Amino acid sequence: MGFKKTVGIVLFHAAAFAGSLHETVVAQPGFEHFYNLEYDDALTAFSAQAELNPSSPDAFNHIAQTVLWKEMYRAGMLSSEFVGGTQFVHQPKLVLTAGQQKQFYDALNHAMNLSQEKLAADPNDESALYSIGVSYGLRANYSFVVKKAWRDALKDATAARKAHARLTELDPTFVDAELTQGVNDYIVGSLPFQWKMLGFLAGFHGDKQRGMRTLKEVGDHGRMNRVDAMALLAALYLREHRPAEAIPVLTELTEEFPKNPILKVELDKAVAATR
Repeated sequence: MGFKKTVGIVLFHAAAFAGSLHETVVAQPGFEHFYNLEYDDALTAFSAQAELNPSSPDAFNHIAQTVLWKEMYRAGMLSSEFVGGTQFVHQPKLVLTAGQQKQFYDALNHAMNLSQEKLAADPNDESALYSIGVSYGLRANYSFVVKKAWRDALKDATAARKAHARLTELDPTFVDAELTQGVNDYIVGSLPFQWKMLGFLAGFHGDKQRGMRTLKEVGDHGRMNRVDAMALLAALYLREHRPAEAIPVLTELTEEFPKNPILKVELDKAVAATR
């Protein structure tokens, strides 16, 4: 499998990592809008959250995420075809206006600066480790879909994994941080040998099946990353020609977010594949 095609797996919410530490999606203003693809309403809610809590990096990560996901949705880049097929590799760069790029980077850089300040004071600050991992994941997605910078995308995805791996060392019960590790396991486990020799992947070999098991665990037991894990897992089930396993996952998501048209399409696709 080619490098570009494999790194494409970071899409379909793989690097969303939504939510604040130990909060549920339901408790987050804006995420009902976000998962129903109502991005303008979500952006309004996240911007208000950032104004109320300007010292927390989480809302700024949410702003950056929403800016990027809105344009990915507009370009038709949130379906499972961009995980399983060659369509994503040949997709032109996602075009953002200068204003959108500024909005994305302003929010993302602010979030990273806030996290880095906290980590400078305490390298074991769990909230900051989580947030910096989110930021790296978002920048990986941006590098992949906007800049088409494959190595930069994988390098940032690896940095996200390392931050969240440290977090799970500090708090083994925090299952949501394992989403990043599961995604990386699947990506790196799918890479050809020569790509695994990259310096920033040294010592990490990945494992596709372990990655999928981790995503299932986050989907079953996670809090703020449960939806992202389930959406990605369903896409990977379809990619791995396991549509029967995707159906219950997509059914639950469709019931929870009934305004999301992509989920309905993916569910129909999974049902059709079992016939």
